[in-house]
Amino acid sequence: MPPEAALWWLRTAIGDLAAARVLLTVAAVPPRQAAYLAQQAAEKAFKATIALQGDEPPLTHDLLFLLQRSPDDAALRGVLVDVVALSGAQAVARYPQPDEPPYDLEEAEELVADASRLVIAVQAYFDGLGLGGTGLAPV
Repeated sequence: MPPEAALWWLRTAIGDLAAARVLLTVAAVPPRQAAYLAQQAAEKAFKATIALQGDEPPLTHDLLFLLQRSPDDAALRGVLVDVVALSGAQAVARYPQPDEPPYDLEEAEELVADASRLVIAVQAYFDGLGLGGTGLAPV
């Protein structure tokens, strides 16, 4: 897989993260929407590192699975994020239970902060490889 595909995955992660941040500021939008996009940003950031290795990213939303397939030199296992909570947001946010909203604003903010730390780490990894991760425009 060419580096352009990896850059596309990272640009898409940056776009999802930007959307999640904006949604946190809109009172009329349930926090679960930002939580969902935080998970999507993390997922696509992991997939960017997998694509950069020349592999086709697996069709999964399981962030733990994707983390295990990320290259060791990306050092993503050392990023302080709750990968389990982020991974769970994919299903919980999309399929809320009728008797209880899945995320309040504070919980969604925590997930967006975790996704932010992960995306920033992937951008730094790309920067270290000379690929300009921090200068990418979102898709």
